[in-house]
Amino acid sequence: MRGKESGAERKKWRESVADFFELPKELLFNLPRTTIIGNVQLYLENYVGIIEYNDEILRLKIRGGEIVIKGKNLTIKNFFSEEIFVEGQINYIEYL
Repeated sequence: MRGKESGAERKKWRESVADFFELPKELLFNLPRTTIIGNVQLYLENYVGIIEYNDEILRLKIRGGEIVIKGKNLTIKNFFSEEIFVEGQINYIEYL
C-alpha cells in the first residue's frame, strides 16, 4: 500500500537517498550540527529553542531532546531561528 509506510521505512528511504546523492544527513533529518572550537566556542545549527540560560549553563531544545552545555562565562554571541553561537569556557556538553 502506497502512502502507508512506517516511520522506520521512511527513515531508511531518506538515508538511502542521502547516501546515494552524498548529502549531509542533517539536511534531510533536521539533525543538530555542532561545531566546537577548543573549549571556548560552540556553533549549533538546527536547534529549536532555548530552555535555560545563564553564565554557567545553556540548555537548548533540539528535535527529539536537548543539548546541555555547562561551563563558565557562557555568553550567547548570536542566535537566529535555527543557529546559535556561544562563547565562554565550555567544560561539558551532553545530548539528552
